[in-house]
Amino acid sequence: MDEYKKFSIRGHAGQCLADISLEKLRAFLNWPEAARDWKLIRRVSSHGTYTYSFTDDLGEGRQEYFIKVFNKKERYQVAWKKMLSLKGLKKPWRYPQAMLRYLFSEMPVEVGFEKGRELMEQKIPTAAPVAYLCRQGRVFAWGLIITRKIPKISAEDLGEYLKQRKSELPAKAFRQEKLELIRELARLTSKLMNLNFFLPDLRISNILPERFSDGKFRLWVIDLVEAEDRKPPEEKMLYHLIADPRLAALFTGTNKIRFLKWYLSFSNDQRPWPEICGQVYPLLRAWWKKWHPGVRPSLYT
Repeated sequence: MDEYKKFSIRGHAGQCLADISLEKLRAFLNWPEAARDWKLIRRVSSHGTYTYSFTDDLGEGRQEYFIKVFNKKERYQVAWKKMLSLKGLKKPWRYPQAMLRYLFSEMPVEVGFEKGRELMEQKIPTAAPVAYLCRQGRVFAWGLIITRKIPKISAEDLGEYLKQRKSELPAKAFRQEKLELIRELARLTSKLMNLNFFLPDLRISNILPERFSDGKFRLWVIDLVEAEDRKPPEEKMLYHLIADPRLAALFTGTNKIRFLKWYLSFSNDQRPWPEICGQVYPLLRAWWKKWHPGVRPSLYT
């Protein structure tokens, strides 16, 4: 079991692995100047996050890491602009309510660090948390979380892997491999449902596949910073994993039903599968109506 230490640097509190150099972490406080040699992977303004990759020796040998920087002020700036937009004027309370929630929200980097450790304790594959540090505040909170790079990942996410394999394999071989992945996804979901926290942002895009030489898979869960301390709502967890319309051509209705059946099996749940389909479909339909108007949701076909 990894050992961690708490620390404080220039008003920023945090934790890190015992071998990590605090001097190295101190240099990261100079962001964004410190990020000049990092590779920007993704920026999500509405979340106030920047995700980078970089290679360095932080005290455990030179290796590749991922770092996510959170700047709370950006969330307010984005919400303010949206509030003054046509969309905001149609729903005048939406963005003021969001800004009010931001005042009392936890620091995502601290949440991601703690939940990453919990997943590892439960033997659920995730990027190993290396360190986090943050400055608390209602408006000007700032922080970062560092994780190790996950080794031997076959694609940037599960959806991209399936698209890639569909173009590489004969149809029959692709169907067999896809079923193996769906089975493993159902197994992973049953484990996540036993946790005491919920990952509302869990999507196919936040699951990374690792393929072994024998054709088996390991699925890694990433992006834990949005985790909420409450029991996962089952229907929401399930429909999020099968709802992405961009993957509708990859996941057929039969695939989705098999996923739900395998989920029940791995969970030792005796409910008949039509019952859980009936619980998931109304949420799936409402979600598509909100975010993809005019597109018919598919669960059975």
